[in-house]
Amino acid sequence: MGVTIAVIVGLLLASGAMVTLRMVRGPSTLDRAVALDALVSVAMAGIGVQSAVQRNAYYLPVLLVLSFLGFTGSIGVARFMALRDEAGADDDEDPAEGKGANT
Repeated sequence: MGVTIAVIVGLLLASGAMVTLRMVRGPSTLDRAVALDALVSVAMAGIGVQSAVQRNAYYLPVLLVLSFLGFTGSIGVARFMALRDEAGADDDEDPAEGKGANT
């Protein structure tokens, strides 16, 4: 069982490193938001593995709080991006298509 736990921890560390790299490099805000959400998921998986290995349910409320924060954070970023796109759509009109182009 020790080798299995070592493999799981290694995979979680590798995925955490890759997600952190994506969060740092971007290139867009949405990429960073998705990477942060994935990083929270990796942390939750690590806490779940630790709880399972130690056969201790002490950290399960922490998983509940992290899942709630991850969900609300994702919804908040999605709403922010939607509002930003709506505001940017009005400003990014093509002048050739706009007012008085055919007159």
